Amino acid sequence: MSMCRLICLLGVLLVLAGAGCKKGEEKKALAPGDLPPSAVVVSVDGAILTFGEMERRASGLHTNAIQREGIYYPPSMAQEAMAAFRKKAINDFVYKTLMLKEAARLGIAVNEQKQAAGLQRLVRALAQNNSTTNDYFSKGPYPPDVMRSDFHDNLVIDELFSQRAQRNIKVMDEDVERGVAAVEATNAVRRATLEAARKQILEGAPFEDVARTISEDTPTARQGGELREFARGRYEAAFEDAAFSLSVGQVSDVVETRHGYHIIKLLARNPAQAVADGIPPVPETVRAAHILLKAQPIDRSTIAAAVYREKFAEARLALYEELKAKAKIENALFPDMEYKAVTNTR
Repeated sequence: MSMCRLICLLGVLLVLAGAGCKKGEEKKALAPGDLPPSAVVVSVDGAILTFGEMERRASGLHTNAIQREGIYYPPSMAQEAMAAFRKKAINDFVYKTLMLKEAARLGIAVNEQKQAAGLQRLVRALAQNNSTTNDYFSKGPYPPDVMRSDFHDNLVIDELFSQRAQRNIKVMDEDVERGVAAVEATNAVRRATLEAARKQILEGAPFEDVARTISEDTPTARQGGELREFARGRYEAAFEDAAFSLSVGQVSDVVETRHGYHIIKLLARNPAQAVADGIPPVPETVRAAHILLKAQPIDRSTIAAAVYREKFAEARLALYEELKAKAKIENALFPDMEYKAVTNTR
């Protein structure tokens, strides 16, 4: 390394150590090759991330993306991709540092019971993808010790937000009513969409083509909406009443069930057969096709939970923005980088 370059490097490190830039001086980003592993690349109120640790995390994220997530980066984008992973490693460090500092200030910690509960939540989440905690900790983007440390830190951060939420977040009746109104408006749009589709069918559009295009009953949509032959007792009463009241070839009005909104076309009718020569009676059956647009049920408890989650997310972001505004953050590689809140630093 030339004497000139060494002097420049020492100057940058002094800035990060606290000397600061003179007023009016322009920040200058470094290239990764300018720093040794021990150099400080990011400082958050005195907490530091070294170049070596940043590279270890960024490389782990990069390897994980390629080997486990199947993401491919053409050689021409290698430097751009690595820069993105470096930024993610830095962003995660800044976020976690600010959150853990606030948790420490408030005396928030996670006891063994809450750690066990957090681990059980992780087990249930991983089971949905046929994965295990061993996979999570041993095959993640970071070494197992770092994965376990990050997992514990995330529990502390979650506890920080939970305690703040319990004190500050209130779901009011008017919040729920606004949610109900939003659901009703969405459902009205979906019903109107199906009304318009029915009008097209009555004007000559093939029922089968419309079903394949818009029906949200995926298995039957591929068959032009056609259902298996059925007798009464298979579907909801409203659906069956409409189907059995139609003439062959006729299309129903819009029918509402717990699944959403349907239009039904009767394809065939098979009359009931009475007992004859010891053969049991056969009930009336029909063959029909339908088009379904799903509706969101109006459940006030579910809507209240959704409102709570939305307010929780807003509060989480507001706290992070508040802490970030008060913090002293210095970034040698990406001086103008924007730091965003994250829900999982993995």
